[in-house]
Amino acid sequence: MDRITDKRIFILVCLNAAIYVLIIILDILKAGNGVTEAQGLFSDLLKYAAVVSCLIICVFALSHDRRKVALVQIVVFCFTLGADFFLLFTNLFSIGVLVFIGAHVCALYRYKPGWLLQIGISAAVLFVLIMLFLPKLLPSDIELTLVIAASCAYTLMIVSVTVSTFHSPQPRQNELFSRIGMLLFIGCDINVLIFNAMPIGSGFHTLSIVFMWLFYLPAQTLLALSTANLPLIRQKRYRKDAANLI
Repeated sequence: MDRITDKRIFILVCLNAAIYVLIIILDILKAGNGVTEAQGLFSDLLKYAAVVSCLIICVFALSHDRRKVALVQIVVFCFTLGADFFLLFTNLFSIGVLVFIGAHVCALYRYKPGWLLQIGISAAVLFVLIMLFLPKLLPSDIELTLVIAASCAYTLMIVSVTVSTFHSPQPRQNELFSRIGMLLFIGCDINVLIFNAMPIGSGFHTLSIVFMWLFYLPAQTLLALSTANLPLIRQKRYRKDAANLI
């Protein structure tokens, strides 16, 4: 394994840590007194750049032993970047959620491909049923129907992916990063739900502004790192220490 690859990944993780501090500060300001339009755009650009950084981590991980895993996760992040674009820079929430379903389909293929057909069909059937029957209750709000249908299908997918990380054989450290990453991802989505469901100005709504990315960026960074062959870093250090003893 090329040493500079590990250094590059380390630099990107440090970059994400710095971006993390900045966006949390900006989100705290947003939750408090609010931010200017320029500050809000700057925060969104930082958030998007951090997800791009996660994608690049996976690109560098292609030089490690788990190349196929890294390739699948790259596709996951391509869908993620598409979804985050709609969620951060447009008002097309339902489209963002639908694109995110694509990301979780690929993630399920990474962890448990044998589950993909059954879970995928179940999510599709759930989406269609809600789109067919919910308009009878909400005849004048097709957009809300689409959001609910997409969100329900999305929930089934992300829960399935999270469960699959506990049934997928991986090296111990990669396994830990995958599981913690998906649990943090769910933590982010719970706050997305709170943000959209609670009245503006309520305590839970205000906290959710900060908590969404408080969970989301660590989740994506850990999922990116779960593709890297990280134990080799420790092995190199061990060999160096052993050589010094000799």
